[in-house]
Order: sequence, then C-alpha cells, then structure tokens
Amino acid sequence: MRELSIQINVYPIAKMRQDIYRFTADEFTFAPVPEDSEAGRCFNCNKDITVDLPPADVIRDFSSGKFAIIEFRDTRYRKFNIGDNKIPAIVSISPNLNSATLKIECKMLKSPLQ
Repeated sequence: MRELSIQINVYPIAKMRQDIYRFTADEFTFAPVPEDSEAGRCFNCNKDITVDLPPADVIRDFSSGKFAIIEFRDTRYRKFNIGDNKIPAIVSISPNLNSATLKIECKMLKSPLQ
C-alpha cells in the first residue's frame, strides 16, 4: 500500500476535448490486489476516488467509461501509471453534491507500484 499525492492526471487514449485532465482528490491510499486468472497472474487496480467536483463538460466527457492512462505521484514525486497503451484503464466520473467519484477499472500484468 502506498500513500499518493492528491493530484491525479488522466491521459485519454482516444481523442477528447483535452489531452490531459487534472483532478484533485481527497487523501487516499492505493494497493493493487494480485489475482490469478485464466490468463495468468494480474493485479486488480480498481479504485473509486473522491475528487473535487469538475466542470460540467468534464463530467459529460467521462459520463460513460473512457479508455485512459492514470498518473499518480507519491510523496517523493515518483510517477506511477495505471493502464498503458496496450491495456488502458477505464475511467468514469459520477457527480455527487459537492464532489465526484472518479471510478478506475483496470487489471495490469505487473504492479504499477514497482
């Protein structure tokens, strides 16, 4: 488990309005869960993160799942990515009253924290 910065960058795989989306999250920790599947060993990186409420157009952009690469930094400013160009994460946003939930769904072949 690793404590990460509250700044999250989302890089869409397909063409969208922006090349990068930046979100500010509440404090959170992240620990990929190793799983065995028919394809072999993988790491479940699914995570729901509470973020500041983004503008309405950003909520619309992510109302349905979009393929993207998510970039976090830890307290030492090292970068960690969830997803890549071959196996991207699926990202969606669900708005709440004063915040939103950034939902990340991804299984990776190696832990993003290595």
